[in-house]
Amino acid sequence: MTTMQPTYTGLLGRYLRPYTGRLTLLSLLLLGGIAAQLAGPQVLRLFIDATQTAGDSGRVLTAAGLFIVLAIGQRAAALASAYVGADLGWRTTNRLRIDLTDHCLRLDMGFHKTHTPGELIDRIDGDCNALGNFFSQFSLQVLGNTILTIGILALLIREEWRVGIGLSVYTLATLALLFALQRLAVSRWAAYRQSTTD
Repeated sequence: MTTMQPTYTGLLGRYLRPYTGRLTLLSLLLLGGIAAQLAGPQVLRLFIDATQTAGDSGRVLTAAGLFIVLAIGQRAAALASAYVGADLGWRTTNRLRIDLTDHCLRLDMGFHKTHTPGELIDRIDGDCNALGNFFSQFSLQVLGNTILTIGILALLIREEWRVGIGLSVYTLATLALLFALQRLAVSRWAAYRQSTTD
């Protein structure tokens, strides 16, 4: 099937540019949730240290309250970022659907004789749905987990550098293995998508 082929960066920029406010909000929610996840164990450590100090109930209550606020804040940020991500994904892919449909309608009759209407609908709607899921779920999870992992490793290196460096090496080796597996999966997924439209 003939398609427009801009670069991925240009494609993202074109469809996300009108929604910079939502994208900024999504980034802040994501970073806020990650910061709360990273701060939670530090506050828990303060709580445990305060409980072992006799006669310091004020510190215990402060640490407990702060931990509860961080836990609720992290859940609220996760829920809000899922909603904003899904909304952003639908808005951008709806614009992409319009552009792809307009592009297909402008093609010559030779193209429409070789591709059935069902194939065109499946490719336009199905591929846009896959992109929408990528925008709203997968990209958020990958980006968020990447930042969270970097934060965890930085905190581990600060606490015990040998453990932090060992886990950093393990993380890099795991990522290298995942990228190698991804190259295998992408070609098979492309072949599967092509077979479903034939």
